[in-house]
Amino acid sequence: MDGREPAESTRYYYDRRGRVARSVTVREPEWTEQDRAEILALGHYRAQRCPCGCGQRYADVTSPEEGGPQFVAERLVCRARLALLEAQKAAETRDIVGGARLWHVRMVGGEG
Repeated sequence: MDGREPAESTRYYYDRRGRVARSVTVREPEWTEQDRAEILALGHYRAQRCPCGCGQRYADVTSPEEGGPQFVAERLVCRARLALLEAQKAAETRDIVGGARLWHVRMVGGEG
């Protein structure tokens, strides 16, 4: 959110002797109209989501069962997390080194 540095320009006004009498600095706003529109749209989108974290629209999940949409729960397995858990289980030790291991999961083949 803080990746853009607003531009700044200064105009100098000189007296009859050529000395700077005054200067005026103009700075762009930190948030453009586009920035404000996007953050408002994101807030509106998030406000419509169910607070339980399911990712569905609140209006849909709280609608009457007989007239609203139906939902089906599905279970998927994160294969990266599974590989990590299997490797950690296989490497379990009782020594102090086991607690200091840093784990990383990388994709082998495919994209990435």
